[in-house]
Amino acid sequence: MGHRELLVALRREGEEKEAAIRAGAEAEAGRMREGVAARRDVLRAGQERQREVLCAARRREVLAAAEREARFVRLRAEHVLAERLRERARACLAGMRREGYGELFAGLAAEWAGEAWGTVRVNPADRELAARHFPGTAIEIDATLAGGFEAVSSDGGLTVVTTLETRLERAWPDLLPEIVAELRGRVP
Repeated sequence: MGHRELLVALRREGEEKEAAIRAGAEAEAGRMREGVAARRDVLRAGQERQREVLCAARRREVLAAAEREARFVRLRAEHVLAERLRERARACLAGMRREGYGELFAGLAAEWAGEAWGTVRVNPADRELAARHFPGTAIEIDATLAGGFEAVSSDGGLTVVTTLETRLERAWPDLLPEIVAELRGRVP
């Protein structure tokens, strides 16, 4: 083998080795690209799961805040309604004077008969009723009272407040739920 042939053979062998190295490098680069793509897919999937978890947590926070606000608005509305109903009930107390009020007053007075009353405070329209049921007792007039009376014993040791207003206030915790239930039954 001559010098030229040796060079050609070495060149061919170098080219074959170069081609083999290139093929190996290309194969390794392909494997690396596949590995990178797989890791990228894993990272994306992890980020997507994390985003979903964060979104779900934020959604729960927003819903909880909205529910708290809705409860607060409902409670505030119920409070306003209760106050309006109470004021309306107080306004209706004067209407109780129309029918059977004399019997109502007599019943209230009978609950405290036998006590030695020094003064009895009543609505101006109840002066005669008070004089009849509390003879010999000083009658004071108070136009702010819708009905009933306030009585103070002769010695000042006992005060009885049995006005329509106080009776309403005592009964109000039981009346309010019934009134609200009745109103809810009327609302479509």
